[in-house]
Amino acid sequence: MKKIKKIAITGGTHGNELTGIYLINKFLKNPTLVKRDSFKTFLMHTNVKAIKQGTRYVQRDLNRTFTQKELENKSLKTYEDILAKKINKELGPKGSKNPNIDFIMDLHSTTANMGLSLGVNLKDKLSLQVATYVKEHIPELKIYSWRGELKDASFVSSISPSGFTIEVGSISQGILRADIFFKTEKLIQTILDFFELYNTNSLKKTCSQIDIYCNAKIIDFPKDKNGNIEAMVHPNLQENGYLKLKKGDPLFVSLNGNNIYYEDITEVYPIFVNEAAYYEKGIAMFFTEKKTIKI
Repeated sequence: MKKIKKIAITGGTHGNELTGIYLINKFLKNPTLVKRDSFKTFLMHTNVKAIKQGTRYVQRDLNRTFTQKELENKSLKTYEDILAKKINKELGPKGSKNPNIDFIMDLHSTTANMGLSLGVNLKDKLSLQVATYVKEHIPELKIYSWRGELKDASFVSSISPSGFTIEVGSISQGILRADIFFKTEKLIQTILDFFELYNTNSLKKTCSQIDIYCNAKIIDFPKDKNGNIEAMVHPNLQENGYLKLKKGDPLFVSLNGNNIYYEDITEVYPIFVNEAAYYEKGIAMFFTEKKTIKI
């Protein structure tokens, strides 16, 4: 078993998601909070300019710039593309056999009601092991795979050999909430505790399987030919991330008050429902399928 020598906690990848930003601030002022004996913890505000502006990004979404292809493309000149190469050099480089960081947890928040969530890569066995441990200690945690089958993901957490995204919500953009802040901090501490036990061969046997909500389909809002939204997320679904959706359940409601129903026979569990940041991406929600994964 290869020991984990250095872990990075990153925040501010989206400059208007304050929970992660202020947790990094807290840890920078009190580094003993994230200190463990068997590894070093590195702290980073990833998109400082967006943080200062209070915007999600400056020119493009930083959390979509870390594919190997884009990192190697010198013709990409946006602020975030240049920044991604700098971060990759500092935390990676991506794909290296001897990266600077072994594990990255990237802190995010969402306007969707998803509670505590971990976004994992299904092929990252260490992250699945971490998620299983955390789930046992924080039962309300949900685990989802965000394009987990991709060999070359575009997220900050994909720079290191293992890592994941932490999503907590619902919370509006640009604000702090004490309950969200401390729940996220508890989650971080539990993850750090796992690695201390992992490195010292002190882990007790965990479950051999875990339920994961696997990304299946992107769903946009119903729109007219000009791209204008014609229907909203149905109230039954609005505050219910991970709610089982079956054929005949209301999905959207038109501006005139007419329900639009889910028509597929496959049961799905929507996540990132009505996420504010995804309007520009043409996403109303993601459909996931609940699967039991063996660890």
